[in-house]
Amino acid sequence: MGIHLKTLAVPVLLLILLTNPVSGASAVQEVRVTVPESVEIMVLWKGEEVGNSFTLTATVEPGKEYTWPGGPQGLQIKDLSNVPIDLYIKAEGDLQGPETIPIQNLKYANYGTNLPKTPLTTTYTPVRRNWVVKSEDESLIPVDLHLTVPPGTAAGVYSVRIYHIAVKSP
Repeated sequence: MGIHLKTLAVPVLLLILLTNPVSGASAVQEVRVTVPESVEIMVLWKGEEVGNSFTLTATVEPGKEYTWPGGPQGLQIKDLSNVPIDLYIKAEGDLQGPETIPIQNLKYANYGTNLPKTPLTTTYTPVRRNWVVKSEDESLIPVDLHLTVPPGTAAGVYSVRIYHIAVKSP
């Protein structure tokens, strides 16, 4: 009789456990996170991060035109912001070298919107408004640069510092 009771006790215990599962302690906690607005861009010149500015340096000859296509081998701007931004460009001054090349002879274009060639100035000028990044592909845009060297300009190395800034779109 003792053996029969023992063999019956195991299936009964299993039946009780299966129909009345043991529950452990659990808790649910609601978490709220506030992400602050962030306006940030990264300027890449020839594939390297350069802060918000870089120096364009070129060895030039009189009467020639030079082009630096935007992309990994040229100028790119990356938007790291989590809000829509307005992007601006300016030059420090004229191109300096053996002589001076007027800054208006250096033009920018593209900015991911097929912006036409536009002369650089020494004041911040908008190049892209209400830029919203919805995917990684939209965060990196090319910037084309074009320089026309006037005839009679002394050949040599010329350079100019170019700046970009971003502000939150209104």
